[in-house]
Formats: sequence, C-alpha cells, structure tokens
Amino acid sequence: MSLFGAQHAHKGTISEVGQMITRYFRGRGLDAKNQEIAGSDGCGWWLVEGSARIYVFVQDSAGGPVIRITSPIIAITENINAVALYRHLLDINASLTSCALATSDNAVLVVSQRQIAQLDQEELDSMVWNVAYVADLLDDKLVKEFGARRYSS
Repeated sequence: MSLFGAQHAHKGTISEVGQMITRYFRGRGLDAKNQEIAGSDGCGWWLVEGSARIYVFVQDSAGGPVIRITSPIIAITENINAVALYRHLLDINASLTSCALATSDNAVLVVSQRQIAQLDQEELDSMVWNVAYVADLLDDKLVKEFGARRYSS
C-alpha cells in the first residue's frame, strides 16, 4: 500500500459513507467537493488541522471496504537517529487510542482504519478528529525532539 493507500472503492461504497463525510466537512465549515483529492474519483478527501494535513479515504480491502484516515507528519531524513526515533514512536503507540503511528517510504504517519460496516457519524467524526489532534500535536514535538522536518507533499 502506498503512502496514501487509495485503492479505489466501488462507487456503491462511496454512497454509503459519502453522506457522513459530507456532514463531517459541513460541520467544519468546509465543502466536501472542494476537499476531494484530485484523481481519487470521489474516494479521497483532505483537510488541514493546525500544521497537519489529514487525508480521508474509502477504499477496497480483502476484508471489505474500509475508511482510512491518515496524516503524514514528518519526513525521515538521514540526519535523524532512526533507532531512537522508531523506539520513541513505539513508546508513543502504547498510549494512543483509535490510531497508530506508522512509517511509509520516508514519512511518519498517524493512521486510523476500520471496515465501514456499521460505521456511524459519531465514530467517523471521532476518527478524523483523533488523527487530526494527534498529528497536529506530534508533528511539532517530533520536529523539535529529533531535528526532523515536517512532511510536505
């Protein structure tokens, strides 16, 4: 799976969660259509929370369609002590709820993913808020602690 991991979901899947995503963005004062990721065919959206950029995807997986919320927060560069960074990320993971830290290529991500079956508005809102909160909090801390640079696409 790539950094943003969008294996396009079937349009029927999008219609099942599209209304919830639209309501979430509307509640934030945003238009979901304006927040669609170009080329995602209605399967991906983005928003900004503080210094973090958050991506929301609906995609197919072997176990059925999933919603994946992700935020790349820092770039892993050669000047970083990778062992110390990875150890620190694992320590942070032990205290996170409903999301996790991961790496993809040379980026550290905050991720949350679940199958869309029985997903309700409150859970969707909570998933996006949680990833956004953790990403916005950790990007600054990791930049300061490890001399990292904030991820930029």
